[in-house]
Amino acid sequence: MESYQQELAEIKTILKKNPKGMTVTDIARHIHINRNSVAKYLDILLISGHAEMVTFGPAKVFFPSSRVPLSAMLNLTHDYIVLLDKESRFVQISDNLLNLLNLQRSELIGRTIDTCSSPYFKLLDVQQDARRALDGKELTIEKRYEQNNKIRYFNIKLVPTTFDDGEPGVTLIIEDITERKISEEKMNIAIQEWETTFNSITDMVFIEDTDFSIRRANQSFAEFFHIKPQDCIGKKCHQLIHQTTKICESCICINVQQTKKPATMEVYEPHLDKYFQVSASPIFDDNGQITGSVHIIKDITEQKKQR
Repeated sequence: MESYQQELAEIKTILKKNPKGMTVTDIARHIHINRNSVAKYLDILLISGHAEMVTFGPAKVFFPSSRVPLSAMLNLTHDYIVLLDKESRFVQISDNLLNLLNLQRSELIGRTIDTCSSPYFKLLDVQQDARRALDGKELTIEKRYEQNNKIRYFNIKLVPTTFDDGEPGVTLIIEDITERKISEEKMNIAIQEWETTFNSITDMVFIEDTDFSIRRANQSFAEFFHIKPQDCIGKKCHQLIHQTTKICESCICINVQQTKKPATMEVYEPHLDKYFQVSASPIFDDNGQITGSVHIIKDITEQKKQR
């Protein structure tokens, strides 16, 4: 393979001295090489990212690349960054990852990932995934790391990479998602507790939006109408409870939306031959706007009959 390193270096030097841009003819005149050869060298610089081009009419004007040095780029993010070559050897590693591993750069650069003394890479088992990324497949995986009774979670993105010399490699972008995972786990526990509490209430409970469509219903409400809780979602409350296609003007739902205050009333449903005590409270968003209401229905038929 021919080597054009001297010519490429000379063109890069000329472009840096002329930041306003130069044409192929300008460059050829400066380095005393024919235009065709200069055009070929510029193509190499464009592909490798060492030069940029802007077209002005029929003329192509070339500029020095404004790339940020790789070592600086690695430290512009809080994520941990690793560059591996095709032999899984460390090529570059971000400062924040070195701090996490408590290692010096000299202890890693040039070594293969499987010989790294840090348990992180062994336990995260990224070597096999790195080989898959070398085949051109971008991967995103989540890993759980546990050491000394401390658990951490990482989201690892493996990106196929081509270095300036054309050799393949892999870039590992490692994001510490421990706080997010812990928050998600706490939220899931809270949701499960809320679901358990919601469905353990013996009274009928449902939540509806401002269009009187049911968003949530507990087990007692659904069982009363001989359906599943998920089958209640989307149905109008008056369709299920009152067996009507239109909401009654005296309905507690309208009262709560208009007053934006809790309300309680007794109703008799002829088609069910039952008396109910219905309580409703408005639900507000962060801006104080009503977004729906929560309803609690008690079957008071027996009490009414005993009077």
